[in-house]
Amino acid sequence: MSSLTHDDPRIHGIKTKIRVVPNFPKPGIMFQDITTLLLDPKAFKDTIDLFVERYKGKNISVVAGN
Repeated sequence: MSSLTHDDPRIHGIKTKIRVVPNFPKPGIMFQDITTLLLDPKAFKDTIDLFVERYKGKNISVVAGN
């Protein structure tokens, strides 16, 4: 696997799938819309793989969201 650096081509691929919506929900905010990332199976898998690589061996037992 590639090391976790900004040179990792997966990071570039992921960034190209995140849509930026300027001035939403109000002027001055640059909203980062990840729905376009979620719709791309390869980019989404790369995102998950990078998280796993970054946190593997950190003794994380639970990941929760709301």
